[in-house]
Amino acid sequence: MSSRTQNAPKLVEDLWFPDADLILRADDSIFRVYGGFLGARSSVFRDMISFPQPTQTEGEMLNGRAVVRLHDSATEATSFLRAVFDSSFFMPPPSRVNFEDIIGVLRLSHKYDVHYLFQRALSHLDVLYPTELAKRVDFSETNVQFPALDVTIDMISLRAICEVGATWMLPTVYYRIAPAVHLLDDVSDYLQMHQLQTCLAAQSKLMRAQATSYRFLRSLPHPKCRSADCYEAVEEAYDELDTRSAVLRDMDPLGHFVLNYLDAELCPACRDFAVARFSAAQQGFWEALPALFVLPNWDELKEMRRKVMEDTT
Repeated sequence: MSSRTQNAPKLVEDLWFPDADLILRADDSIFRVYGGFLGARSSVFRDMISFPQPTQTEGEMLNGRAVVRLHDSATEATSFLRAVFDSSFFMPPPSRVNFEDIIGVLRLSHKYDVHYLFQRALSHLDVLYPTELAKRVDFSETNVQFPALDVTIDMISLRAICEVGATWMLPTVYYRIAPAVHLLDDVSDYLQMHQLQTCLAAQSKLMRAQATSYRFLRSLPHPKCRSADCYEAVEEAYDELDTRSAVLRDMDPLGHFVLNYLDAELCPACRDFAVARFSAAQQGFWEALPALFVLPNWDELKEMRRKVMEDTT
């Protein structure tokens, strides 16, 4: 190896094929892979390996071969190359997958033009950030493994989503980030200034929408109510809602905490009425969600998604 290399590279064993012809390096990790196989999947790598390789005096060498430097993190390069060379490593949903691998494969399959992996990574993020209210999920109940379940995940997602142009996910990811930014000491590592401003501008609207979503409480007990306990349950729900809003500045119109609290306390007539009214309020808020973050409406966003996800080129 050339004496120019200051840090000894670390060989990634499952991506080091002794008879392969292409040596790649990302940070201090090195990979020996089959250039023809990689080029068949990536037009960028196909063009890259068609160029004359540097001589020993021009660049880094290893085992008599030129080392091609990738300007990517070792973590993301490893995820991407594993997805290319191991067909079982990064399967579509509902297969289990690490969040870091989703982001790494998403970014590098977009950068290096590996369309089937790009679509596969997007399909995993689609589970987390859907375009339909009925498909919203609790992250803890998905098959995605996270390093931590906090808003950092959403900010990392936002950065990658913007980078690859998956605009249809922005309303949902912004919705998850906006309520939390005022609680964070420093978001500059994750959010650009305009993204932070977008979140802050939405907060007052989220608080108003959250209050609107519980207007059905004013109509309880229902005229058909047959339980003396419903009035008391509603009063307790108001207390719970006021306490939560004062302490946490609740900005979650799509949350169910009061409705879940009431579910076991109300008679069937009151419960059915509450669920119907609350569901209608949620759907109305969902339809207006893109505009809250100055984005195209859902129909336009879904069309953007369709063009990317149905494109088989």
